[in-house]
Amino acid sequence: MYVTSEMIHILDEIISEWNRLEDERERERFLSEHVEDKALFVKVLKKVNHKKLQAGKERPQKQIEKSIGTALYNEEALYTILSEKDDAEILREYTRSDLRDMYASVYGKNPSSGYTKENILHTLRNRMHKMKRAEAFVSLAEERDKNKRVNDQ
Repeated sequence: MYVTSEMIHILDEIISEWNRLEDERERERFLSEHVEDKALFVKVLKKVNHKKLQAGKERPQKQIEKSIGTALYNEEALYTILSEKDDAEILREYTRSDLRDMYASVYGKNPSSGYTKENILHTLRNRMHKMKRAEAFVSLAEERDKNKRVNDQ
């Protein structure tokens, strides 16, 4: 079977009107008037896998490549920002897009789309704290080695 443009427009009108209706009884009545088999209609609509639709798939990939390709912040600059400012200041001064750029610069990929400014900032702070701990362990090891050399002499 071949689906014509006219059929697609009819389907679009039915779905649009159905989505506009608030009351469940109105939806049932509407489907009874416009669709031969209501259960089959709803079952087929549920089968649509939006992730496999081509139209929506191309744009996000380009956006990801674009923002990862431009590293605006380096590790030292980010460390300075996080050290000098508290969370409230950072949330006020930087947009979500800025924080996403910071995240992408450090991790090499964009954060999940559901991440809020607070989530991104929390992740970046955790990274900074891990770096501080690593630096502390390195300095402890260096101090231990220095003391060992002094004691061996």
